[in-house]
Amino acid sequence: MLKYKNFAFLLVLGLLMSCGKQDGNQTAREDIAQRQINVVATTGMIGDAVRNVGGERVAVISLMGPGVDPHLYKASEGDVSRMSRADMIFYNGLHLEGKMAEIFEKMQQRIQTVAVTDRIERTRLDSPPAFAGNYDPHVWFDVTLWMEAVRHIAESLAEFDPSHAGI
Repeated sequence: MLKYKNFAFLLVLGLLMSCGKQDGNQTAREDIAQRQINVVATTGMIGDAVRNVGGERVAVISLMGPGVDPHLYKASEGDVSRMSRADMIFYNGLHLEGKMAEIFEKMQQRIQTVAVTDRIERTRLDSPPAFAGNYDPHVWFDVTLWMEAVRHIAESLAEFDPSHAGI
């Protein structure tokens, strides 16, 4: 039964992706100067950072509310639908949203998908023995690492909408 549900979920995801922005967001990018950038963020913390950086230029939906464990979170069909309609998706990375990795891979084919931790040098990240060779994704506990993540958010928004990059 679980295999059937996974297959059905991936089928719905594929259908939503194929019905999405057919020209790789070109039309959305052409009119982006005239409207807000529609952003989906996985966590409230990332959503807040995008709102603070983007200001009135962004409309942000955060998928996970307070108290939700992103390590265990599984995207619903509604979440996938919201992501497929977004201009940009921001997520933590470093396997924080591990159960959503496949969705991010598929979404990045059509939508600018940003792992906010991607530009942090791995030598600066903690890799406790209990993490079995993986890095600790909780970068917001280190202010300097979180500043780098927020800088990556700002740079990604500026790349997406260069006409408003200086605001």
